[in-house]
Amino acid sequence: MTDNQFSSEESFLRILEEMNHEGGFSRSVLATSEGLPIASAPMSPDHELASAMIAMLHQVSVETQDHLALAPVDEVTIRTEERVHLVCRTISSGGDWICLCALVPPGQVYRRATNKAVRRIREVIEE
Repeated sequence: MTDNQFSSEESFLRILEEMNHEGGFSRSVLATSEGLPIASAPMSPDHELASAMIAMLHQVSVETQDHLALAPVDEVTIRTEERVHLVCRTISSGGDWICLCALVPPGQVYRRATNKAVRRIREVIEE
């Protein structure tokens, strides 16, 4: 692993931690289009399961976008009966994409914190 890759992973982890704190999120994960985890906060053994779910959600959004002739999907949100939200934001990375997901407790707003995190992630990618 190069120093730049290590530095990026540290930056992504810090961004997720700050986003969770600012938004009151219980956890978050950043994953590749293949569902491979890049970073998660807090770290947990099931982040691979979350990453796989992210890849699945993205595939559903792409297929829906194609079938309904929609513009590219920016966000997919799932809400449980308990009003917990799983928010997934797509971030373009060159010709590919990565996905930022956050588990948002009931009653919490999330858009400002996720927008800020998306901007910061793009800055790290462009370095």
